[in-house]
Amino acid sequence: MNTALKRAIDELYTLADPNGASVSGSVASNSTERDSLKTEFIDFLSYLSASDGTVSESEAEFVNEYFGLGYTPEELKEYIEKNGTYSTAFEKKAPATLERLVAQDNALFKQRLELASSASASYIDVFDCLGKEFLVCDGDADKQEIEDFSTYMDTLRKYKREHSSFSDKVKGPIDISDVHAGENIPKFDAEGNKEKTLEELLDELNELIGLESVKKDVNTLIHMQEIKRLRKERGLKEIPVSNHLVFYGNPGTGKTTVARLLAQIYHVMGILSKGQFVETDRSGLVAGYVGQTALKVQEVANKALGGVLFIDEAYSLTRSDSGNDYGAEAVDTLLKFMEDHRDDFIVIVAGYPELMAEFIDSNPGLRSRFNKYINFEDYDDIELLEIFKLMCKHAGYIPTEGAIKHCAEVFEKKYQNRSKNFANAREIRNFFETAMMNQADRLFGKEDVTNEELSTFELADVEGIM
Repeated sequence: MNTALKRAIDELYTLADPNGASVSGSVASNSTERDSLKTEFIDFLSYLSASDGTVSESEAEFVNEYFGLGYTPEELKEYIEKNGTYSTAFEKKAPATLERLVAQDNALFKQRLELASSASASYIDVFDCLGKEFLVCDGDADKQEIEDFSTYMDTLRKYKREHSSFSDKVKGPIDISDVHAGENIPKFDAEGNKEKTLEELLDELNELIGLESVKKDVNTLIHMQEIKRLRKERGLKEIPVSNHLVFYGNPGTGKTTVARLLAQIYHVMGILSKGQFVETDRSGLVAGYVGQTALKVQEVANKALGGVLFIDEAYSLTRSDSGNDYGAEAVDTLLKFMEDHRDDFIVIVAGYPELMAEFIDSNPGLRSRFNKYINFEDYDDIELLEIFKLMCKHAGYIPTEGAIKHCAEVFEKKYQNRSKNFANAREIRNFFETAMMNQADRLFGKEDVTNEELSTFELADVEGIM
């Protein structure tokens, strides 16, 4: 049991009792008002328990432990059916106790023209904590449970907002700072996929092949953001720092992958409200006629608002042989959008090292906003071999020892003699896909092909590719 939550529930019983008598445990009920509040608690939890279509042992035990009851899962399900708690009518109606406490707060505000604390605010706070704790009592909450919880809490907040005559910023008298309810509640993105935790995202970043200097730089950025948050929490002076980034390096070095991860990491940390990743290039930002470029930039930027806008080969915006080029207009429009939405919008520009330096120097506004550079070095031959092995693993292929040895020799030679157009992991992707086609040619027409043969890369499949 969360003892801090139990204490907050007991305090709400006292607030709900017009006589203000003390309560010995939340099961005590010496007035109609207390009975009403207890019923509202149970109705709320039974509503949440029905979200996934079942009532678990853990959910029944939670209700019994906090409210001194003895329900079995079957009895709690009968309670839901009998009282209609899992219904649109229930989730859209404000409870009687909240209505009474809002009226009580309004009366006090009318008498004094100020309100030191709001009992109705504490009602919502306690229900919010109780719901969050309940959602994770039997493990991870699913998407429907979280949506139902949010719907009901929105009903409570909307009623208070629309019927109170005092400021919505007035806090409740019940301290919930030590409750820490439901801290493991998962989040879901717009597509309904479960969002990863910060620990999972950092593991994913640090498990990427190679990129050691990149990982160090990105981890430093994350540490800086955490220190900024702590300083703000403790009332220390906030120093404005630009979050926009320049990623420079050859193709296939993981720039897009890291940028996508960073969008999710910053969202989980609370720096970005949504964390979506929008990728574009010159063609997505520059139009061919006067006035159209600004509209294109605004449309793309608005899609990325709350997340990261990743502009690949960003230098192409300012490099053109055409006399009627609108790349400069795109840059100016983007800079204004960055300034207007500096707290919830991050731009990452990426491309070849020399050309990115030229791009940043082309406009003073770019120099002032992009002051963090992360260098993506070429993968070496050992890392290229690890990338190939990982591709095989993900696709369900197993290279023979002879195939691996040949690949190691090929990748070493390729790395040592690489040109400035070396495409790193992209070249390995092409190598892998060619190996698949070679295997398909080798096995085509053969009778009684085994699963092992279908899953094996022989030496012949990887020879002669590079």
